[in-house]
Amino acid sequence: ICAAINGHCIGAGLFLALACDYRIMRTKRGYVQWPEAKLGMRLTKGFAELSKAKIGNGKGAGGGGTSASDHHVLREGILTAKMYNSTEALNSGIIDAVCDVEELYSEAFRMAMEGLPESSTGMNLEYFDPKAWTEIKIEMYTDAYRALKFGKVEDLPSSRI
Repeated sequence: ICAAINGHCIGAGLFLALACDYRIMRTKRGYVQWPEAKLGMRLTKGFAELSKAKIGNGKGAGGGGTSASDHHVLREGILTAKMYNSTEALNSGIIDAVCDVEELYSEAFRMAMEGLPESSTGMNLEYFDPKAWTEIKIEMYTDAYRALKFGKVEDLPSSRI
């Protein structure tokens, strides 16, 4: 699944975009932001875990929220409610790509298609199993999955950023 961000991506919009496998944002318009600090709110456990699982520029030990720079992005974005334009969001690892608005939806479709498993035998995903694909993603994002599936909004976070 690829999120095509065609403007502001703030709060719940960012949550939905982070739930996607890939994020592409148009240039020249829109911001990405965690606004909770400015609004006097806290992150739900699910949003916090999803943010930690999905933010990463790949420059650290495996990306995905593991490097010092990834933690810096989370700290800066969440605690200061910084608004990231498309270039800043790309450089910070919040989104995966940018493009002009005229190409946004075709590029998002291309990214989504390229994100499917490749078949080295040319079988065109003949053996693709959506259930196995779902289980792989649960394994990749276990903490976020558990927080979203079993957590409650009123649950206080018991994890660290």
